[in-house]
Amino acid sequence: MRNQELEAQLLFKLYRRGIWGGKHTPIKNLYHLADKISKRESEKSIKDLTNLGWVNLKKSTGEIHISLNPREKSKIKNFILDVLKIDPEMLK
Repeated sequence: MRNQELEAQLLFKLYRRGIWGGKHTPIKNLYHLADKISKRESEKSIKDLTNLGWVNLKKSTGEIHISLNPREKSKIKNFILDVLKIDPEMLK
């Protein structure tokens, strides 16, 4: 079962920071403040997003890094807007 709100929050965090394609960040930056249960759920959500092709994972500096797939920008943007119900101006 997908947790769409959590997935949208993770995507929004990457989107807001401009983490696209070749620019990537350690995956721990997405849930470094979460408790163990939230971290486990975040890992499942990231796996689902990877299967959809919306995020790319890369092993770099001895840890897993993540970035958004620029080919899926419009789908990612629409998903964030639909699920989080935020102002489209926040995604510019």
